[in-house]
Amino acid sequence: MRKLMNVKTALLFGLAVAGLSMICAENKVEARPNFKNIWAETYPDSKMLVAKKCGVCHPGKTKKEKNDYAAAVFKGLGKRKQTDKDVIVKALKAAEKMPSSVEGKTYGDFIKADEIPPSKKSE
Repeated sequence: MRKLMNVKTALLFGLAVAGLSMICAENKVEARPNFKNIWAETYPDSKMLVAKKCGVCHPGKTKKEKNDYAAAVFKGLGKRKQTDKDVIVKALKAAEKMPSSVEGKTYGDFIKADEIPPSKKSE
């Protein structure tokens, strides 16, 4: 009887630990998905974000891949995980004025035309 009680206690304890770990193991969400929302607010008439979502800055299969436009925006951010909306908007506006890899065109020209800015890497 005592052995059966120990098995039940161990099982109950194991289930409690598993349940707590599932509750406490929240999905970590970084502030970076806000870039998409801020980009949409900054360029409300652009249909590019709806079509490409994060592909505006991340053309590949992973978020680690960034195009030249993303690098231009990153220069204005000041730090890797920027969360200040005003700083992000200023970085977007600054990148808009920077020259793209296409001679005579800025990143802003591509955004206004609802086209993904090309990268030197992809040419």
